[in-house]
Amino acid sequence: MQLGVSSLHADSNPHYGTGKGTTIYRFTSDQFSSYYTKIIHTNSRDATHVLDGLLHHETDLKIEEHFTDTAGYTDQIFGLTHLLGFKFAPRIRDLSDSKLFTLGKVTDYPKLEPIMRGQINEKVIKDN
Repeated sequence: MQLGVSSLHADSNPHYGTGKGTTIYRFTSDQFSSYYTKIIHTNSRDATHVLDGLLHHETDLKIEEHFTDTAGYTDQIFGLTHLLGFKFAPRIRDLSDSKLFTLGKVTDYPKLEPIMRGQINEKVIKDN
């Protein structure tokens, strides 16, 4: 959204033209109502704001699952939403190009084996 006044969140983004603008990040329920809205910096990744809407909306809705596009996804958001009890279902662009890692053996997941890159070294995680 292009702005006609100066704003802390306003910046130019080559995807949307040369003027300064901002982004309105809106959370919509399965009842098609907005339950949280936030104005964010135009070049900010949506994922950094996902938890704000899930945790700080002031409605009576019990949010169980959250959908985003690729910009709303990071590995950290996957982990945090799980720890906080939310189901997270992003639509990830170029998912077929992604490679997955497992804590168990790759052979434990025969249907996913073609996209598995390998097994996570738990010792490295524990040591660090």
